[in-house]
Order: sequence, then structure tokens, then C-alpha cells
Amino acid sequence: MGSKVLFLIQKGRVIKMAYSRKEVLKAFHNEDEITIPVAFWRHFAASEFIDGLQHPEVFDLNLNGHQKFIEATEPDFVKTMSDGYFAYPFLNVDDPKQLSDLAQLDNLPIDHPWLTGQKALAAGQKKLAGDRPTFYTVFSPLIILKWALINHDTEPLLRSDRRLADLYQANPKLIKTVLFKIADDLKQLIPILLESGIDGIYYSTQSIQDSRVDNRDFFDEVMAPVDIDIQNEINRYFNLNILHICGFAGATNHLDWFTDYPLQVINWATDVDGYSLAEGKALFGGRPVLGGFNNATDGVLYSGTKAEIQAEAKRIVTEAGRKGVIIGADCTIPRDTPIEHVRWAIEAIHQL
Repeated sequence: MGSKVLFLIQKGRVIKMAYSRKEVLKAFHNEDEITIPVAFWRHFAASEFIDGLQHPEVFDLNLNGHQKFIEATEPDFVKTMSDGYFAYPFLNVDDPKQLSDLAQLDNLPIDHPWLTGQKALAAGQKKLAGDRPTFYTVFSPLIILKWALINHDTEPLLRSDRRLADLYQANPKLIKTVLFKIADDLKQLIPILLESGIDGIYYSTQSIQDSRVDNRDFFDEVMAPVDIDIQNEINRYFNLNILHICGFAGATNHLDWFTDYPLQVINWATDVDGYSLAEGKALFGGRPVLGGFNNATDGVLYSGTKAEIQAEAKRIVTEAGRKGVIIGADCTIPRDTPIEHVRWAIEAIHQL
């Protein structure tokens, strides 16, 4: 609607950006929008849990995947994927499932490849994104710890939540100490990522899916202090960041518990957690919101026709409005989501 289309040239390649950076950032800064930004994101490694320190080939796979996806979908901003760095090194720990081992956890040195490698990855992704606002994913200490408690090739993801709850019940003081040690390493990572040229952080957190710790006491005493400690550090270095309250694979969160988290833009699973974009915007005091599309395989983006996908795009915008609204999905879209489905959604948003 009256906005210019940008074409960026990098090393002889023409990169199309649907709307100017200035127009896109209006939504992120909670201003009235002439145009509504839209983007989706997906994994590119066969398993996001592959250890990039053991399999360095995932670095190029990650960048090549981003390049192809950006060129194919022409998003207005880029939320990048940290495939290869989901596996935290747990320095001096042989088996994180054992409390006695976790008690030996040491912090990473500043030149550890898990830190420096992410700077290189983020810099490569930003180069591919060009002038588009670009956000790099950082996971919460609770997510990092629980992911270390299962074999991702053979065990269901939710088993990790049960094991974390087991550990916490056995020694809550130690687990809280471990979480803050992981947080210290993430706080080392944030200024390193600033050097990559990205615009901000996409901070992913999630309630533990086990009733023993999915309660307000655990949230107030453990989860929120750890999360907010890192988010305050994020805000020291970046002034535009996204809080992702993760509802992947049907995980649920008490959205109203997160309203004191200090990041600028809020993204959550609208279907799972029961708040539409407009309702969530009101819950978070009018902050900018991101999302709207169900990312699951039974959602319209994955399984719908062009008419159904574009009707859903229009419905989301009609409900959410045009101030501080950014369209995307609840979370990462499946790897085999047809590219044309993503294009149809973006096309519909750009026509509004």
C-alpha cells in the first residue's frame, strides 16, 4: 500500500526485500503501519540438535538453507535458526542427568567455540539477510538444560521435562545454581552476537511441561529470575528484541505469568495458549506482537489451500489491527511446509 520495494545487491546477486527497512521497523517500534511485515522460519539441518562442534559441516548447511529460503520467500525480516548450537557444551560435566556431575559445571571461557562459532554463524546469516531486520535465536537455560537430558534420536521431547522436574525435586538449590551458570554463559554470548551485525535477539523460553514445576512458585522463584537476568543483559546491548513463549508441539504456557518479562516484541502460540494477537497485545500492555499462524501440520499454513491460507491471513490482520502487528507463525514451521504456502501467506499480507 504505497511502499517502495527494495532491491539489494550483494556480490552480483539481486536480493528483493518486500518493504523498506524503515517501513518494517515501524511495526517493531509499535507505530501505525502502512504495510504489515511478515516472515516465517524453519530448520535446515536434518536435526536441529546436531552438535555443530562435532559436525562443523552443519555451519554451511545452515547458511545455504537460509540463503535459499530467503530468496524463495522474500520475507520482510529474518528470524534465524541456530541449528548446530542447540547442544550446550556443559563444561566439566560427563552426564547432565546426574546431579553429582552437574555440580561440577564450569563456565565457558570467552573464546570457547560454542560462543565464537555463534558469532560467525550470526554474521553469515545477517549477510544473507541484507538490510532486513535480523534476529538471532537464544534459548533459555531451562530449555538448554532439559534438552541435555534426553537422547533426541530415540526419546520423546517431553521426557526431558519430566527428567528436569525429577532433578529439581531431588536438589532444587543445585538446579537453580546450574541454571544461573548457564545464564552466565548466555550473558557472555550476547555482546559477542552484537559484533555480528544482527538487529536483536529472539529469546525462546517455555514452561516445563510437568505439573511438579509448572506452578507459580517455580516460575517466580526459578524460571522468571533466570530468564529476566538474561533479558536485562539482552536489553543492554540490543534495543529491539523478541520474546518467544514457545508452544512448540503443543506445549502450554501461562501467558499472563510472563507480562513482566522486559523484551520489546511478544510471540506465542495463539491457538495453544488461548490468546489471539489482539488479546495478547492487550495482555502485554500494548507491546508489539508477532505471530498469528498455527505452525502445526494440522494448521492452515501447512495443509490449507491458497484460498484458505489467504483467508486466514486476512482474518488475522482484521482481528489484530495495524499498529505494532507483525505476522508470522506460532513457532518454527515444519521443514516440509510447501514453499508456495509461505509465499501465499506473504502475498496475502502484502496485499492488505
